[in-house]
Amino acid sequence: MKHLSRILLMLLALAIALPCAAETGYAPIDTWLVNKQPAPAPYKPNPDCYLPDNAGYEDGSLSIRVETTYWTDDIKQVETQTDGVTAVMAIRVKLSDPTQFRTALASPYPSKQISRVEQMAARNNAVLAINGDFFNHHDSGIAYRNGRKMRFNANNLRELLIIDDQGDFHYLRPTSKKGWDAFEAAGGVALHTYWFGPNLILENGEPMTTFTNNENNGPWMKAQRMVIGQVGKLEYLILCCEGPESTDYKDQGFTLAQMAKLCVAFGMDNAYNLDGGSSTTVVLNGQKINSPSNPKRREVGDCIYFATLVPNN
Repeated sequence: MKHLSRILLMLLALAIALPCAAETGYAPIDTWLVNKQPAPAPYKPNPDCYLPDNAGYEDGSLSIRVETTYWTDDIKQVETQTDGVTAVMAIRVKLSDPTQFRTALASPYPSKQISRVEQMAARNNAVLAINGDFFNHHDSGIAYRNGRKMRFNANNLRELLIIDDQGDFHYLRPTSKKGWDAFEAAGGVALHTYWFGPNLILENGEPMTTFTNNENNGPWMKAQRMVIGQVGKLEYLILCCEGPESTDYKDQGFTLAQMAKLCVAFGMDNAYNLDGGSSTTVVLNGQKINSPSNPKRREVGDCIYFATLVPNN
């Protein structure tokens, strides 16, 4: 009997020590909009579910893992960082439901006000947040946020990323009304769209090598970069590289061609380029965790974030 009591006490202690070892099967988030603007997620992250050393978050409905590796100019991985080697943060996100993939704005559209990603993350109960495409800086493109059409001005200047109501990625290269009509005719429903780009990986799986200045993304400049790709059902990989602004080590940053090669090295078959430079921001547990030695903190117009389904208010 004493042995059984000891086992029960051990199990109870384990349950208390692992508050985030929860079962899946939580209800999806049912609110996308408030007053026609993106609605915040209803549940705050559980502080106990963040992993030590900014390594991620686990709570049964959401899995986030963060790892930093080091890459040379010719996209070879090395064990340690030295001057001229670029740090790359890889963030793997696994969701239980498409409603956990959300977007937030600095201020109600069509305002062009901006704020830091940390502020948007806090207001929207984000577990993890990254910068988006600074869409309110432009007047062109197709912009959907949390299922609402913000504007529809198809323009083939850039490539469009569409995230549908199942959390799947679709690309229009180039952006066109004809391509959009085909997406909808096939039953597609857009939750979010991003008009920055491009998708750095071609249809044959090869990295892009030819770029123009038309997209205003500094293709030949070595800079901080942010890309996101879908790697499985409700699974995403985000790659964020440091740039020459870092002072801990003299990171080089990458051109778009180098970033494309890096994405292929990580096994990605799609990788959409988001706003880069000092806009490049990763927020976890309320703090910006990328490029800690870069003093620049650029305010932007929007962000992508991921939310928990576990009630924790």
